[in-house]
Amino acid sequence: MDQQLICELNLALIPETELASRHITFSRHLAGQYRPVIQLNGVTPKVAFTPHVTLYQVPVQARDLPGLHAALLDVATKGPRLSLSATGYRANQDEGSFEIRYRAAARLMQLQDDTIAVVNPLRGDLLLERDPAGRSLSERIDEPGLAGDNIRRTGFDAVGDPAYGGLFYPHVTTNWFEPGTSVDLTDADWLSLSHFDGRFVALGIFVLGPYGTCAQRLAALPLAA
Repeated sequence: MDQQLICELNLALIPETELASRHITFSRHLAGQYRPVIQLNGVTPKVAFTPHVTLYQVPVQARDLPGLHAALLDVATKGPRLSLSATGYRANQDEGSFEIRYRAAARLMQLQDDTIAVVNPLRGDLLLERDPAGRSLSERIDEPGLAGDNIRRTGFDAVGDPAYGGLFYPHVTTNWFEPGTSVDLTDADWLSLSHFDGRFVALGIFVLGPYGTCAQRLAALPLAA
């Protein structure tokens, strides 16, 4: 049998430990108010749902992992650490996701471009089984509009600078709730958004978990100082 092992990966920015701890604490707070399906719970290489900003979700053959690691190491050594500012909370009631949105800084947009440029050729014509909302990518391949164009070109829909009509809205998803959960975005107990400002210091290679999570870290490639 000549069937190749396929790895589904989440390539993502890793926040500095102190900022990640703030994300985890807030996720725990929300889980105390709304019944969670998934909440953030760790930053270790072992199995944990860890804070991150997704750059690219992609399937590759296992035999291509060393080449992927080498290509991303080169990207990371040329990419500066990023200080990102939180801009808002967002709840998707239909999907049950809750996010902290971040400003789409130009250097962050360039890092996504560079990551996709070196990894997409390794993908070939492979597609993820499902997107974070559980929709089949093979069924979305013929979707009209920019999202469909991005999927056909890169296998991933959330690509491109939103300032120019792109669909990459940088965010940390802190929780997944039961679909239909209504989250009060005006909760007075929440901290100021500036509490979630901070540095993102490494490019992570993660096993892609349920709901687009980073379920297990395979590598953390430090960004240039």
